[in-house]
Parts: sequence; structure tokens; C-alpha cells
Amino acid sequence: MQSLPLISVITTYYNSVHLGDFVKSSMNCLLNQTYKNIEFICVNDGSTDSTLTDLEYFASQDQRIKIYTKENQKYAQYSKAYGQDKASGEFIFLFDHDDLLDLDTIEKCYETFIKHPELDIVTPQVVTKFTTGEIKYFHNIYAEEAPDKTFKYKQFSGKQITCDTVGKYDIHIRGLYRNSIFKSHSFAFTEPLLNADEFVERLIFEEARFVGSCDALYTHYIHPGSSAKLLSLKKIDITRTDFLLRKLFIEKEIYTARKSIFEFTAYKNLVNAMKIFHNFSDTMKIEERASQKKRLQDSYDSLDKKIVISQFQGIGKIYNSFLLSNFSLFLLFYKFKK
Repeated sequence: MQSLPLISVITTYYNSVHLGDFVKSSMNCLLNQTYKNIEFICVNDGSTDSTLTDLEYFASQDQRIKIYTKENQKYAQYSKAYGQDKASGEFIFLFDHDDLLDLDTIEKCYETFIKHPELDIVTPQVVTKFTTGEIKYFHNIYAEEAPDKTFKYKQFSGKQITCDTVGKYDIHIRGLYRNSIFKSHSFAFTEPLLNADEFVERLIFEEARFVGSCDALYTHYIHPGSSAKLLSLKKIDITRTDFLLRKLFIEKEIYTARKSIFEFTAYKNLVNAMKIFHNFSDTMKIEERASQKKRLQDSYDSLDKKIVISQFQGIGKIYNSFLLSNFSLFLLFYKFKK
């Protein structure tokens, strides 16, 4: 009887016990997966709480767990890249420490590869929930209604997936990747960015021949105290990512069709970044303030202002035309409106 291929599950942990006892919750769903030939790549990203102790306890109970501790580099992309390098499975699954999988999720993902050998990525259905249990989003690759409907298999080319993320990243893929596809681009992006994974994931999607879905569930939780929800200077990074993505999409000739969506989203991100800049301005050193202001200026300069203004009507059109007429005016306005 042919043995099942090895699957690597990569999970990064940073102060996971302090944030919500996530070592225990993640291990309870991972170690009990119905698919058994798994190596669990656990990257302890310089935790200062008892995360490592908890991981070592579970490792003493299950030899499939491999723990790697690295220095915290302040950006999640580096811990993901570390796990990416260590994973040796034929297939790789990236899992967030504060999320949950149904116990048969990995098995169903693998079975979908068997049924559809043309696939390079298989994603379960992704439900995004608040910790209260209320559902915010449900995705079968693309957004759908709540998960009480009959499952429908979906398949799209990796190129199509990438095209449909231009402007809005409304596609949720938390899946099982062929090793060569997952490792085709490193999460250690060329510069540290809060949302560097959004850039890298798009590059990876484009390498995939096809992406398919399966009748399994990945539950992504929105935690009120998570770093993604906290006000942070790092969120100015989003404007830098937009700046880089615009160049990428133009280079790959997929920008024009969704140009208006992209530019309007980039404008909203710039406005939010302006507010954040002024909120933290007094706490920044002179060099950092100049650097962040330069990023805002680059974002403003690269924005297609005509496209943005064309999406407003009446007073809104006049108001936003005035704001976008001059960078210094734009920056000053949000200094008083922060």
C-alpha cells in the first residue's frame, strides 16, 4: 500500500499564550487532524511569555512537532519565511495560531488534489468570525452567503485569482499548496511591511495553474486585541504596499481593467495613513518622521487623481478635488482632522 505524502503545516507563534492561550487551541485542532502524515513546523517568533514552554509540552507528546525559535524581527513575514524554509512536505499548509480547522480539513484538501490533479492549490471554505460567534464573511474562494448552503466546487486559474485581487483583496485562500508553488516566492520580502504577505501571496497565486476549493472549513477569527486591529504606525506600510502593487500590476498588464477600483482603494488607504501619521507625529524622531512623510508623498504622487475624483459626485467631487490639488494642503488638512 502506497503511503500518504508528507504534509507540512506551518504555524507561527508570538506571545500566543498571553494573547489568548492560542498554543493549546491551535494544537488541539492540528494534532487531531484525520490526516496523520503531517510535520508541524512551529516557529516561535521570539515570544516573551510561556509560548515556548507550551510548545515544548506538546512536542513531548507528539514527535511530529518541530519547534524552531528565532529572534523577533517585528514583522510576521520573516517568521513565515523561516517556516517556509524548514517545511519539507510534498504539500504545505500555512495556519494562523489564533484560527481553527475542522478535524478533517487537511484530509479533504488532500483528497481534492487526488480528484483534480491539475490543481496546485486547494483551499477550504473560509469563514471569518468575531469571537462572539457572529459571522463577518464567508468565502468559497470568492465571497458567498453564510455556510449553510450546499457546497459547490470552484476552480480558477492562478492568473485569474491574481487579476481579481487588483484593488480589493476579497479572495480568501487558506489552503494546501504544492511545495514547489508555495516556495516559489519567499515571504521574506525585499523590505519589511505590515502586509508584505499580500504582495507575496499574489506572486505565488500567479505561479499556480489552478486553484480549487473543497468541502472543508477554516475558521478565521477576528480578535479585538489583535495587532491587526490596534492603531499602529506600521499601518502606513499599506500605502507603500499599494505603491509597489501598482507597479507590479502594470508590469503584469492586469492593472487597467480594475484601475478605478485600485486607485479608489489606494486613496482611502492614503487618507487613513495621513491620520495615523499625525496621530504618531509627536512621538517620532526627526528621521523617522521624514521617512514616513516621504512614503506618504510617494503614495500621493503615484495616485491617479483624475480617476479618484471621477468617482465622486457634487460636493464630494469639489471637496476631494480641493484636497488632492496639493500634497502639503492634503497633509495639513488631516493634521487638524485627525
